[in-house]
Amino acid sequence: MQTVAARPQAPRRRLRFTWAKKQALWGFVFALPALILFALFSFIPIARTFYFSFFRYDMLTPATYVGLHNFQSVLSDPTFGQSVVTTVIYVLGTYVPTLAVALLFALALNMKIKARAFFRTVYFVPVVMSMVVVTVIWRLMFQHYGLINVTVLNPLHIGTIDWLNSETYAPIGLILMSIWKELGFYIIIFLAGLQNIPSEYYEAAKVDGAKNLAAFRHITLPLLQPTILFASIMAMINGAQIFIPQYVMTSGGPVNATNVLALNIYQTAFVYLLAGKAAAMSVLLFVFLGIISALQFRFYRSSQ
Repeated sequence: MQTVAARPQAPRRRLRFTWAKKQALWGFVFALPALILFALFSFIPIARTFYFSFFRYDMLTPATYVGLHNFQSVLSDPTFGQSVVTTVIYVLGTYVPTLAVALLFALALNMKIKARAFFRTVYFVPVVMSMVVVTVIWRLMFQHYGLINVTVLNPLHIGTIDWLNSETYAPIGLILMSIWKELGFYIIIFLAGLQNIPSEYYEAAKVDGAKNLAAFRHITLPLLQPTILFASIMAMINGAQIFIPQYVMTSGGPVNATNVLALNIYQTAFVYLLAGKAAAMSVLLFVFLGIISALQFRFYRSSQ
């Protein structure tokens, strides 16, 4: 009887990583805690918001599936429509002049002027201040005998304005405060974009006899378009999610004149305990911001 010799087993191949793969692996290991935190505090809450938008939920009793009823209720609610209009007015009134003025200031601070570092610091100080602190300070300034009425308006014989109790002036006051608060942030963004433009382009333009306005139009603006796109998207997202100034300064009043969408979502969820409806409003806000951002990207690509 012949015996069959056992075939020798092939040696196992050890898993070997190249230097680049090892770097990528260690990078993933070090980034893993941040990814876990992002999932816990960003991705999972977003997913739960989408989930609860299809449920009747008051945070006290078990949720009940209602399908698209929350979205129908939101779209037929006049308060929601008014808050959308109020938000659009706030975003346009705040960030259009903020971006324009920030670009002008960035152009000035990008030049070789005296005390340039000092002015950069001064303009950036409001950015690092807490929004609650800034809002409280400006609320005191907008009082009947506040700094704005006593120091600015009365010497000009304009008269005293009841800023916080006026449907007309309360939104304007919030816009003025927000411009002062946000200006320095966008100045820094535009400064970073301007400093990335090679100086050789301006030197060549000077050789060709181009003036400052022509250089700004044909060199600065085209090369600054990615920065302008980033700043405009950031401004739109920040403005659409604004909540603290309206809550602290006016509580959405008077007569819902400053009741922006984020404040309306907060009141719907935590005051009226309609968390499902608030989730539907949040989903609509998310979709709206996504559409506007996509349109901005498309407009930027078409202009290239």
